[in-house]
Amino acid sequence: MLHLGLDFGTTTSILSYHDGQQLRAFRLGGAAASPYIPSVLSLEKDDPTEQEIGHAARLNQGDADYWVYSHFKMLLAETNAEQLQQRGYQEHSPQQVALWFLQQLLSSFRRELGLADKQQNLVLTAPEIWVREGQHAAREALQAICHELDLPKVRLISEPVAATVYFAHCYHEKHQQAYQGHVLVCDYGGGTLDLSLCRVADKEVMILEGTGRGDAHETLGAAGVAFDEAVVRRVLARHEVEESPRRFYRLLKTFEEQKIAQTEKLSKALERYCRNAATNKKVFEIDEMTVEAADLAIVFNELIQPALDRALQEMSACLAQHQVNTEDGEHFHVVMVGGFSNFYLVRRTVRDFFNSRTEADTRFQAYFDLIDTALAISKGAALIASEDFKVHMVCPISVGIRARDRFLEETDLLLLTKGTPLQEYQQAQFTAMWLRVMSEEALDTTSLTIFVDVGSQRRRYIDLRGQLRDFIPNANPDNQWRIGFAVDENLLFSLHVLDQQGEVKITPLGNLEEKMSGLHFSEG
Repeated sequence: MLHLGLDFGTTTSILSYHDGQQLRAFRLGGAAASPYIPSVLSLEKDDPTEQEIGHAARLNQGDADYWVYSHFKMLLAETNAEQLQQRGYQEHSPQQVALWFLQQLLSSFRRELGLADKQQNLVLTAPEIWVREGQHAAREALQAICHELDLPKVRLISEPVAATVYFAHCYHEKHQQAYQGHVLVCDYGGGTLDLSLCRVADKEVMILEGTGRGDAHETLGAAGVAFDEAVVRRVLARHEVEESPRRFYRLLKTFEEQKIAQTEKLSKALERYCRNAATNKKVFEIDEMTVEAADLAIVFNELIQPALDRALQEMSACLAQHQVNTEDGEHFHVVMVGGFSNFYLVRRTVRDFFNSRTEADTRFQAYFDLIDTALAISKGAALIASEDFKVHMVCPISVGIRARDRFLEETDLLLLTKGTPLQEYQQAQFTAMWLRVMSEEALDTTSLTIFVDVGSQRRRYIDLRGQLRDFIPNANPDNQWRIGFAVDENLLFSLHVLDQQGEVKITPLGNLEEKMSGLHFSEG
């Protein structure tokens, strides 16, 4: 049986597999092809069953005979019809497109490797920041897609955990001994920034803390895609060229390709520019328009730098809390993964934060090359699928309810505590007290207040006003209920409401937008 690890990315997806001995990245189109598969799907309008993915799909962009979809990962939880329409999602939803893309990718994998059956275990990675920012609906959508993939076992795992596993694997290969210490993963991809602190002992990994940014209202995510789009718009404005959707996405594709292909040239130009802005010069052209070092630096400083600095400051507090010696180059490492982490200004910002002055700084030695910076997450996921490493999951957030007790005082009742081993919360944790209502009318006015606490003094209250009937079993004024929460191994949280007859109604936490308040409790 092959064990698969899939880094389902905003811009690029990578599928790796482990056969028990060797760890490889799948190359769609044969051995000479690239392991970096653009997360793009195209469908013929006359026959939508004719589907292409990856580079073949990108070739159809701008062709009126095709629907071409991209960035669907970051739109899995989007409910704004206008936003979806602007991104081209009119005929098909991001969830449906993502399912087709993953089905085509796995089908191509089996066909090109000559596999007759579907007996492969799959670990699919998702951003850790989704949980901490409350984007539970995106993770739930991804889990629903997993159920449609027709594989014996599919598990969701956070991207930084997979990257940590691959780092520990490479360290063991290099030194012939297990890594012991802390790993800070800086996972910067197309849509999200994840900073995660993990502890590694032998072949066991535990994620301790995390911060970053994924949600952004003005842009698609808060990472590489948002940066690329902003630079292209700045270049168009500087050349006083009118922006049209078809031209914009063609320019965006060209810009992405040039940025990746000329990484070394860009790094040198940006290094010079950061020392002296007077050295600003053209780094390449897109459609006969110059892209200058200043375009990249200014967009980075305005759009990316503030969120990255804030995340690093938050992680600094986490490092101090766990008493991590960040000067210890033997037991503390910073691992940069994800496509956007290869960008010079990202690397410089992270290195400057840790006062890293030379490339010889052992804290930044990842034990894998620049190519594997992008492959690390998928390869780590394949190692997890093969059970080569043991991952200890802890609850990444605290969850509870705000209620009025019998003295009519507001109090927070903690049900799930951040940092607790996840297996302790596989079964729902319920309040000791019972909710009761005094009348039929109260069923339509009483509400619940959920709170989600990610640490760093950030507690979010979510109020479902007048929605009690939607979440409780047997809604009648003579009944009583206890409120609980659970979280599974895929970090999917759910609200459980138990009534006096023992019936339970379960609701995925999802991406709740309203707040919940006004509970009256009695002793149970």
